[in-house]
Parts: sequence; structure tokens; C-alpha cells
Amino acid sequence: MIQISAWHPLVAAVYFLSVLLIAMFHADPYIAALALLGGVLCAVKLEGGRRFVRGLGWHVGLFVLVAVTNPLFSHKGVTPLFFLNGNPITAEALQYGVYLGVMLLAVLYWFQCFNSVMSEDKLLYLLGRIAPKLSLLVSSALRFVPMLKAQAVRIRQAQTAMGLYHTDTWTDKLKAVARVYSALITWALEKAIDTGASMKARGYGLPGRRCYSLYTFRGSDAFTAAMIVTADAVLLMAMASGEAFRFYPSVAAPLPEVPYVAALTAFAVLCLLPFILEVKEGLRWTYYRSKI
Repeated sequence: MIQISAWHPLVAAVYFLSVLLIAMFHADPYIAALALLGGVLCAVKLEGGRRFVRGLGWHVGLFVLVAVTNPLFSHKGVTPLFFLNGNPITAEALQYGVYLGVMLLAVLYWFQCFNSVMSEDKLLYLLGRIAPKLSLLVSSALRFVPMLKAQAVRIRQAQTAMGLYHTDTWTDKLKAVARVYSALITWALEKAIDTGASMKARGYGLPGRRCYSLYTFRGSDAFTAAMIVTADAVLLMAMASGEAFRFYPSVAAPLPEVPYVAALTAFAVLCLLPFILEVKEGLRWTYYRSKI
């Protein structure tokens, strides 16, 4: 089992929340690059290298689109590279577009990791008592994504067996997509109603109802949580006392002083924590095997 998947749901939720909030709301290219590196390593470990390679083309295309689009709409900056329709394409806007692309890819990869680690049972465990309706809605939505994909394939296969796809014209393809979409929406609504009625019949959300759970807070979870909280504290204190990275009107990076270096180091440890723990367990396993 991957180490991050074995974490307590509360520890995993705090970890993902920390990484995502810092990556999204702290405009620093080094922070974004570290978040992307950690997200890629975590995604490859959780989902496998083949799935990562299959989605690499789409991610690279999205990065190029964001990086190129920003200087076309934002003309801030003091270093024009050339003019397009009378509007300056500045180096600062281009660099900010590259940063936005890296940050967006990092957030997407971390959300993929979140979706792989935080299963429906873990979300119900975390939010079942605080917001039972919201937790049921979120867990059902996450569960419905793979179910909808599989059901769409089954509907298309059934319609193909009925002889509905007899031509390859655009009209036939559009009609086929409309039929599959209509059947899929009907199935999803019926499934949602059945799920809600089943949970209500079991007494879900009633006051005083206890939820059965297999999750226990172990010593390793306490150690991991302490590492996450320590890294967050160091990062927040360093960010509060140091200067921020600036893109406009000209690019200006903070001086490599102690607060800024401490912030980058803490965030690097935070992003690479699953990979570091995985390497540690791999080395321990190799050591124990060598003693056999």
C-alpha cells in the first residue's frame, strides 16, 4: 500500500489542504515549481507511470495555452517584446503566464492525488457528523465520475448491438451521442434518488447516530501530522516576515535571505513528504530483505 493512502483521513485532508492553499494563493514561481514536482511524483506513485504519460499531452497543451494566452490579454510590464495589433506583448506578462501554467498543472496533479487518496468512506468519516448532507453529496459526486464513464461505455455497447450505429456520418454520430447522453442522465438521476432513499432508510444524518469506522489515529499519523504542522508554521512565519515575489511592473525576486530560504525549504519538505516517506519505506524493505 502507498504510504499516503494509509494515512488517517484527517491527516491526509490537512496535508492536501495545506499544499493546495499555499500553491494557489502564494504567487511565487519557485513555490509553484515545487508544488508541481511534488504533485507529479505523488501522482506517478499513486496512479502509475502509464496513466501519467497518457495524460501528459493534455497537461502540456493546457500549460502552453495558459502561458500564451496571458500576454495576449494582459499588457502590464515595462519590457515589451513586440507589438500585436498595437498592444505590447511584455516579458513580464509572458513570465506571469508561465507561472500560471505551472501553478495550474500543480493544482490539477494534487487534485488527482486527492481524488485517489480521499475515498468516499474517508470523506464520510470526516464530514459525516459536521455536514452529513454535504459529505453525502461530495462523496456521491466523486463516486459517480467513474460510474458514469463505465455506464456510458455499457450504454454505447448495448446500442451498438441493437444496430443503431450503422453509418459513420456526422449526423449519426451526433444522434448517437445524444442517445447515450439522454440514457446516461436518466440513469444517473435514478441512481441518485435510490442512493438518497437508501441512506435515509438507514438513518443517515439523524441526531445521535454513530458512524462505524475502521480508521484509528496511530503513532505514525501523529508523527506525520507534526511534520505537516511544523512545515506549515515555518512557511507561514517566513512568508509573513519576508518579501513576496513580484511580477509587475517588473519582475523582482526576494533576496535569498533566511526567511525566504526557510519558506522554500519548508514547502519543499511539505510537497515531497509522501515521496520521502515512500523512499524511506523502500530502503527499510530492502534492508530487511538483505537480512533474510
